[in-house]
Amino acid sequence: MTTGICDMHCHILPKLDDGSKSMDETIRTVQEAVKQGIRTIIVTPHFYPGRYETDAELVLRKVENVQLICQERNLPVRFYAGQECFYYSGLLEQLRTGRVLTLAGSRCALVEFSPDCIYSQLFAGLSELTRGGYIPVLAHFERYDCLRDETRLRELKDAGVLLQMNFDTLLRRGGLFGKSRWRRFAQQGMVDLLGSDCHGMDFRPYHVDQACRWLEKNVDPKLQQRILEKNVQKILNRD
Repeated sequence: MTTGICDMHCHILPKLDDGSKSMDETIRTVQEAVKQGIRTIIVTPHFYPGRYETDAELVLRKVENVQLICQERNLPVRFYAGQECFYYSGLLEQLRTGRVLTLAGSRCALVEFSPDCIYSQLFAGLSELTRGGYIPVLAHFERYDCLRDETRLRELKDAGVLLQMNFDTLLRRGGLFGKSRWRRFAQQGMVDLLGSDCHGMDFRPYHVDQACRWLEKNVDPKLQQRILEKNVQKILNRD
């Protein structure tokens, strides 16, 4: 299996959250991912108190099942388990006890907040996780109104937070995602990781190949390597 691209944020495990609705959809989505050059996938079903509280063991079992089916169908992709965690006051304890999964068993935790949260709340929540020994990965950071200020992004990075952007953001696909500032931030090295946030064949389907073509034309090769390879490998190697 070649190294290929890693998708470190997606919702393609069947029947766990608002993503894939069936195993058939999951496999068709994986087939499309492989066509677009993806060879490693960290699946990240939602953990959202009161809405999605999927048991970590169930996530792990689903990952094993999908991996087995893909091997039987000769799909060259390696799966790892994770979750996208909505921040709340009890999240640190959930991570410590293993009831919520980090990314691929690393110290990196994919975290999201309400898009309209104020900056002080976002910073405080991420800082709590950092003090607790985790490396917060802020999911689709381009969605937060409070992070349009580059100074705040740099403050988060200085505090040890990794910033994840969606691949589609580079393609100007609607809403906040379409603002040119996000492309500029990618070119300036503000982006640490890229993920698809794919939810299946219909809801946020894969456009990773198009985004990578934009990166090749517009982003320094060393930055591309850091975003697409080095930072991902640190997670997979549990550095």
